[in-house]
Amino acid sequence: MSGSDCGPAGVWEYINGLERLGWRLGLERVTRLVEALGSPHQAYRTIHVVGTNGKSSTTRFISSLLQARGLRVGAYVSPHLISLAERQMVDSIPSSEEEFCDLVARIRPVADELERTFSPGERLTQFEVLTAAAFLYFKEQGCDVAVIEAGLGGRLDATSVISSEVQVITTIGREHIELLGDTPSAILREKAAVIPRNGKVVSGILDRALKSELKEICTAREAVCHFLGEEFVVLADARADTFDVFGLYGSYTDLSLRVLGSYQRANAACAVAAAELFVGAELDGGAVRSALGLTVVPGRLEVISTQPLCIFDGSHNPPGMEETMRSLEQILERRRLIAVVSILKDKEAEEMARHLAPSCDIIFATQSSSPRARPADELAALISKVGKGPEVFVDPDPRSAMVSAYRLATSNQVILVTGSFTLISDLKRGLN
Repeated sequence: MSGSDCGPAGVWEYINGLERLGWRLGLERVTRLVEALGSPHQAYRTIHVVGTNGKSSTTRFISSLLQARGLRVGAYVSPHLISLAERQMVDSIPSSEEEFCDLVARIRPVADELERTFSPGERLTQFEVLTAAAFLYFKEQGCDVAVIEAGLGGRLDATSVISSEVQVITTIGREHIELLGDTPSAILREKAAVIPRNGKVVSGILDRALKSELKEICTAREAVCHFLGEEFVVLADARADTFDVFGLYGSYTDLSLRVLGSYQRANAACAVAAAELFVGAELDGGAVRSALGLTVVPGRLEVISTQPLCIFDGSHNPPGMEETMRSLEQILERRRLIAVVSILKDKEAEEMARHLAPSCDIIFATQSSSPRARPADELAALISKVGKGPEVFVDPDPRSAMVSAYRLATSNQVILVTGSFTLISDLKRGLN
């Protein structure tokens, strides 16, 4: 590797040039990479978070709760909004771009040497390199524990090289059906594959059939599963500012969240149960109240401005959009939305639009920078077919679409930017 390749520009060129998923899923490549790096993921204890929606929020909540116990906590989340360096955090602080570039620069020659032994045309993926970088970062930062969010599925996800002590399954919905299976049951099996023998499992809300199947999976592996709504519960009025969690070991009252969205209470409850399982005891009530109240989740019902009220939300599948709109109904009451929307080609855009459109006066169909983004005119036509609803405009430029939304917004309208984390990332870069 030449001197120019070692600098930040060379690092970004290298990491951005890697394929996101590669042509063959599996753990062989990433296993060999982390072993070549000295197996850094074995230097600390781990918690694994999988599911369809709510993974990043739950990961951040668990991290905050364990940090409040005095532990040094790593957290690995995806996707990022501004920089890949955001994906790895220690005590809720993301790594700097300098730290990230240094890690990747040191990993690259190891990766290059490994790839010489791969089959022709096969390379490490971007996610595999990012995962190894996070594991190494947590070891070098002296973490006691790392909370690891899975990227895709579970069974063949690069994060599954860890031997986790606690496993969290947030929700199960249709996603990446070409890779994970086209039924909720198939998707559950892919994600539940992270549960080891004698695992300690926390589950969010699942329908009856999936809950029964997860119980069977856990029984077969002699793992114990704790379900939200059974072994631990949330007590709350949806319109109240505070809520209570009856956990596995203790009760925690008068809790409030900095993040918007009633669904975040379920994520917080799962985090409390996971933290209790990890420490094997009741948590300090005051510490729980403080930790949950301070946790920030960028890109999830995130308020960007108040005049007019503008909210960024990365909902990118039908269950996520449904939860977002349900939460907005409670937050906004009778206020109407002007939405700026981009959706990827492999997402169920029509079903997402069915949840979004009834609450909107105007929708700007736009196009994020992702090569997988659905063309703006195609998205607009799809939204218009949903039925009688908002006025739909086409503007392929996200920044221009957002400016138009700001100009049109009245005192009784709220701007919602949604449909894709890449769209949120594009606009956040512009704001910065």
